Amino acid sequence: MDNAGRVRKIVRRLGLRGNDDALEWYRVADVISDLRHFCDVKNIDFDQELQMAETYYSNELEEEGAQ
Repeated sequence: MDNAGRVRKIVRRLGLRGNDDALEWYRVADVISDLRHFCDVKNIDFDQELQMAETYYSNELEEEGAQ
């Protein structure tokens, strides 16, 4: 999947179109906050996930630039 496809996936799954209801989030900060609550409940190291996300993001930018 390319980076534009990743963006489309986020819009389909999370909303982020200005709605704030049971089906969509309004802001990226709302998603991150809820993910942190999820990690707390599931005993997932949120900070480690953020570090991994940074690595994935950098790799995906490099891949896209190499095309």
